[in-house]
Amino acid sequence: MKILAALLCLIPLAASAASSEEDYIASRDKYIAQFKLKDNEPITDEISKAEEQARAALEKQMQVIIGASGVKGAPTPGKLNLDSLISGDMGFGLLDGLVFKVGADTQVLVTTRTLLARWIAAEQEIWKDSPEHGFPPEIDAALRTENFYTQALSHDAAVTRYADIPVTGGVAMLITHRQDIGPSVPTELIVAALTGERLFIWRARARYKVAAIAQCSALWTSAERKAKALAKKNRDDGDAEGKILEEADAAMRHCFNERARSQSFFPALVNQARELVWRVR
Repeated sequence: MKILAALLCLIPLAASAASSEEDYIASRDKYIAQFKLKDNEPITDEISKAEEQARAALEKQMQVIIGASGVKGAPTPGKLNLDSLISGDMGFGLLDGLVFKVGADTQVLVTTRTLLARWIAAEQEIWKDSPEHGFPPEIDAALRTENFYTQALSHDAAVTRYADIPVTGGVAMLITHRQDIGPSVPTELIVAALTGERLFIWRARARYKVAAIAQCSALWTSAERKAKALAKKNRDDGDAEGKILEEADAAMRHCFNERARSQSFFPALVNQARELVWRVR
């Protein structure tokens, strides 16, 4: 009887949480419709101020839904992950949730499974004609893609995976943010863990210095010379040059992922990623 009574007490709490999420979605969509601009309509100071106030109101609603992060040392309340409510504006359409800063170089985004599922469904519609920018509809599969984090966390630069980090109970990768292809040194970890009805997405600077892998960088250097030589022969064949560099970029990162496990920095990255998963378990 005590167990039954406890379960009955949980029903109103679950209904209340669902209602709060529905209210948030309704408010968010209403604001998006309010700030929908006409063709070539500028974003005035008045619009910007009203949009900021709308996000502040949504932030309060999200704080009711999420509450505390559940992460020791994280401040309360968190900040809304949305950067804009103006369709077409940079930062529009990010994943609904709260961001909590945990130290100078680490933060965690917290959202609910319901909000995550809604957002993924909306993203499937947005990218149905551009699969190169989309990701699978299944949560577990989506969390293993770069595009998911690019669309969920920040639109100003693409999340580019250099290495998968093995963890139990989550997904982890060593990444960099970039706006163009070509070599760069990855310095950030993304770690995602789905725990019960919550998704936690960590972004943390790698504690151990990551170095470029010479054999992998050489693949790009060689391809770059080949592309430049081709450009001199045929200046109009930019597509061929671009294809050479795109293939070299993919090969370079594949090489890095294959060789990273043997590098001195890798065990420290694994430990850091596992610690982040454990903090939300």
